[in-house]
Amino acid sequence: MTVFVLERIKDIAAREPHRPAVRAGVGSLDYGGLTAAATDLCDLLRAQGVGQEDVVAITLPRGGNQIIAMLAIWMSGAAYLPVDAQWPEGRRQLIFADSATFVLEESAEADAHVAMKGESGLRVRPLTEGREHSRDNSASEPNLAYVIGTSGSTGTPLAVGVEFAALNNYARYLLDLVKQPEIPGDGDLRVLLSADLSFDASLRPVLLLAAGAELIIAPDGSWQDHIDCIAAHGVTVLSGVPSWYSGVLGAGFVPADSSVRLAFIGGEPAPNGVVRKLASDRCAVVVQYGPTETTVAATGGRLLSDEFLEPPIGQTLPGVQVHLYRNTDLDAAVDGESAHLYVSGAGIARGYMNDPRTTAERFVPDPSGPPGSRMFRTGDLAKALPQGGYSFLGRTDDQVKIDGHRIELTGISSVLNRHPAVAQSVAFVHSDSAHPLLAACYVGVGGQEEAAVEASLREHLAGELPGYEVPVLIQRVDSLPMTERGKVDVAALSLLVRPAPAVDVEAEVDDESDLTDIERTVMAIVRKTLDVPCSIDDELFALGLTSLDSLKILAQIREELGVRVRLRDFFQARTARSVCKLIGTVN
Repeated sequence: MTVFVLERIKDIAAREPHRPAVRAGVGSLDYGGLTAAATDLCDLLRAQGVGQEDVVAITLPRGGNQIIAMLAIWMSGAAYLPVDAQWPEGRRQLIFADSATFVLEESAEADAHVAMKGESGLRVRPLTEGREHSRDNSASEPNLAYVIGTSGSTGTPLAVGVEFAALNNYARYLLDLVKQPEIPGDGDLRVLLSADLSFDASLRPVLLLAAGAELIIAPDGSWQDHIDCIAAHGVTVLSGVPSWYSGVLGAGFVPADSSVRLAFIGGEPAPNGVVRKLASDRCAVVVQYGPTETTVAATGGRLLSDEFLEPPIGQTLPGVQVHLYRNTDLDAAVDGESAHLYVSGAGIARGYMNDPRTTAERFVPDPSGPPGSRMFRTGDLAKALPQGGYSFLGRTDDQVKIDGHRIELTGISSVLNRHPAVAQSVAFVHSDSAHPLLAACYVGVGGQEEAAVEASLREHLAGELPGYEVPVLIQRVDSLPMTERGKVDVAALSLLVRPAPAVDVEAEVDDESDLTDIERTVMAIVRKTLDVPCSIDDELFALGLTSLDSLKILAQIREELGVRVRLRDFFQARTARSVCKLIGTVN
């Protein structure tokens, strides 16, 4: 077995079987129990024919079963593929057909495999018929370790395949990092897993099991739920995107009053304000940068100060090389010059599953490496800093990140363009607000009523894209403005699309004496979140509702009413009254 993480976990289980390993809700496992549960599930996988180069899709809810599944799949020699059960059926089937050979899912049947106490049973289902499976179940470094989907320019997800060699390289770096004397703490690692498995950054907390950490799986709830979880379990290590940190900090989390000693931040440019609140003598902030194609992170480093103009991304990780070029002709850039960022070395992914053309476009020959070596064209801009390391300067294409999600704008346009009422469309980020908004403009076909078309467009988008890729603002235009170079003028579109209308803060709302208790509660949540007077039948998007606002409202509804509303359904509801009716159907 050449899975470094598994070897370390097994060693810890042999020496300290009762050491706490995983905690999820009311359930928990020590290292002995975790290893036993993963071994049992591995036997089930192998009995179904799972082996090297198989890809097992995990469609399980947040919890300990997910962690057991990851380890069991690695034990079987195969790779795991996280698939959110809440994604539209069409998107899940696309991912299955493109990348997976088996699926590991929930089962209510009497003979279902039980892994984590208090969670659902599991079953393994083959997705391919008559396929020859490898009899060798021991993983080797050239084999696939995991596959994670990213947005593609056609609207179809790209599946990034990462091998065990790259995973092992990052895991060794991570374990060396937490042992460094400049990292505060007493070696007692209690790590919060706040990210979904569909983010490769979720691997960071999981890999720390190899350092003997206790993995605390954050509840699927509000910011306050996460704060309470950090306090209740004495969490010492955090890992998240800046928007997650902003959420918990805004909800009242005070790092200095907590047990947190190490905070990893990445996935988006690190904001000065977040770093300022996190960093102290008692808490080290470590920034990490790297696309999915470079195995969690390609660069990283400790941030000792918030005094930076461009977001720092640290220095190259061991075994990884960063290259800065002035252009696509690969002319070398000089220090301090804005340049195209390429990554090569130990962390480079195998490529995109079953897509050799896109793989060849983005994984290009490395002119400074040995014959056959490759480097990944990130599409990002960066510059070398005089004191060492690099800073992030933005993207060269239209791939963006909002709330930690990696979004390909042309993919959204491709889906919009398939709607019969749309002739042409463009998706863009509207930044003329306190928080970046995902927006779209379209040129319509025929003379349909705009409000009816927009409702149809939202339903169409929600059926093919995850909720975070559905634009908050959608507006019809007579034509798309162009620049002198023939490109869509996004700046001009931003002037046409306004995120929030002028609101008379002194205006009185309609008489609400006949509202139900649920309607009053929802209205109070909406008004507090949006900070505008409104009525129960007002269009929420017309009030300036953003994706971040939507998440806050849903978290508050769950906290106050005990009802979980899906983001997709919330987008389709459009008014507070419709949201209340939706609550009645799910309660």
